[in-house]
Amino acid sequence: MKSCIIVLAVCLLALPAKADWVPLNSGTATDLDGVCFPVDAVTGYAVGGGGLVLKTTDGGLTWDSLPGDLQGWQMAVEFPMDAMTGYTVASGGRIAKTTDGGATWVNESSGVTLDLRAISFPVDAETGYVGGGDVGGGVILKTTDGGVTWTQLPANQGQPIATIDFPMDAATGYAAGWAGVLLKTTDGGNTWDVLSSGVANDLNGLCFPDDPVTGYVAASSGLVLKTDDGGLNWIPKPTGTMEFLSSVGFPNIVTGTVVGASGAVYKTTDQGESWFQQPSGTSVFLSAVQFPVDELTGYAVGRNGTIIKTTDGGGGVEEVANGDWRLASSATIVRGVLNLQSAICSLQSEIVLLNVNGRRVMNLHAGPNDVSGLTPGVYFVRPASSVTKVVVTR
Repeated sequence: MKSCIIVLAVCLLALPAKADWVPLNSGTATDLDGVCFPVDAVTGYAVGGGGLVLKTTDGGLTWDSLPGDLQGWQMAVEFPMDAMTGYTVASGGRIAKTTDGGATWVNESSGVTLDLRAISFPVDAETGYVGGGDVGGGVILKTTDGGVTWTQLPANQGQPIATIDFPMDAATGYAAGWAGVLLKTTDGGNTWDVLSSGVANDLNGLCFPDDPVTGYVAASSGLVLKTDDGGLNWIPKPTGTMEFLSSVGFPNIVTGTVVGASGAVYKTTDQGESWFQQPSGTSVFLSAVQFPVDELTGYAVGRNGTIIKTTDGGGGVEEVANGDWRLASSATIVRGVLNLQSAICSLQSEIVLLNVNGRRVMNLHAGPNDVSGLTPGVYFVRPASSVTKVVVTR
């Protein structure tokens, strides 16, 4: 009989959960600020202080420090199309490019000396955007020739730009920065509209997982902002922490993770409506997070050379017979029938089963539910309203 893996998100108070984030040996104590796995979860790059660029080709088991004369603090890295051609941005207006998987690097002229903090090449390795700035001023640069030349765009809002995302093409994109700065362009950066974030928090991570309409920003004081109307309105989504949040990643439209100060890792499985903590196994500042191909395998990097990895979405908790909850270390496998306890369903008038794209596939009820006709895969059981949740994962 075919099996369906059901990932449960049920209406109960969240317990402190043991998440399966494990430390990797980076081979360095240098602070790391950026991470990029271009095409899979095997080959990736991490960058940080002192011109450091690390590379792994075995899923993080080993990391090699790449040669080169890169200077300054490397703040972000992106390989737009493959693991060969990539860019880093750094302090002092530095931009570097490789076309051979990091074996050699060419320093490019940005035309500015401000610290560069963010990078986005939306569709290819030719057209890209870089953002940055220092106290009192921000900058956004654009190239259309693979970094040979960079043009400064009219987007200085008096605050550094910390993050940029062009989710679908090189025309429509967003930039965010300190003191609540939020910008949007629909013409490839020629003009920028100032959006109202509604907050004065520093905005640090930006992610539109599927289109230019629904997106998220990670901010200081434990705040996540969400828009579902292309940036016209931003709704605060508290995570349950007051820690500085530095980065956000959504591998699909349902599931996302934010990381930040004091080893903070928080996860959502309901499109950002609620968040629960995942112990990361570290107390250092985490600078960046990425789930390269799915919601299971992810990486985060941070201070003191810290790199952590999960292969099960960070772990979770599961119900036992007496109604308590315990740590989960394996998937909830449902073969043909999914049983829901009456106590769970009585807390909500409607329980639904969603696929990984967030689409409803069936309504559920207390007792046995026939799921034998579903395509094998990962699904989500979710209440209709926004409540605190715990998650059963593999």
